[in-house]
Amino acid sequence: MTKNKIKKTAKINLRVTPEEYISIKKKAKKAGLSTSELIRRLLDGETIVEAPSVDFYEMIREIKRVGSNLNQVQHKLNAVGIAHPLELKRCANRILEVMNMLYETYRPGKRNN
Repeated sequence: MTKNKIKKTAKINLRVTPEEYISIKKKAKKAGLSTSELIRRLLDGETIVEAPSVDFYEMIREIKRVGSNLNQVQHKLNAVGIAHPLELKRCANRILEVMNMLYETYRPGKRNN
């Protein structure tokens, strides 16, 4: 069974102030988690990040489209000898770096080192 499929039957009761309770609820909502899952992940040492907005996914799709278009241009220009392929490859690599930074920022289960 995976970690999330294991039946959770043990309970831990924890008392917090009303302010702490509100803070925990807000953090869980921003992360897209239940309060129990938020606390479990924090106890496991994970860094909790805010769930990405819908705009994040649209931005990733757009970056992929731009990268694909750049790759097509690179092939066409390279075929006719107009552009230097290494410069175009550098631009394509930079697009991938930006996309990976975005994914890394919102990677679920991110742990503290």
